[in-house]
Amino acid sequence: MLSIKDSAKKIIDDLPDDVSYDELIKELLFKRMVERGVKDSQKNRITSDEDLGKENI
Repeated sequence: MLSIKDSAKKIIDDLPDDVSYDELIKELLFKRMVERGVKDSQKNRITSDEDLGKENI
C-alpha cells in the first residue's frame, strides 16, 4: 500500500502538465472520498438505495 505522500505524487504525475490548481485539488479530494467510501463499505456503514430515496435533498 502506498503512503499518502506517494499516492499524491502518483496522482500528480498522472495529470497533464497544464493542470490547474483547482483540478489538482479536485483529483486529490476525489481519491480521498473514494478511499473513505471503501472503508465505510468494509465496515458495513452503508445506506441502502431505498433509504437514500427517502432523504429530502
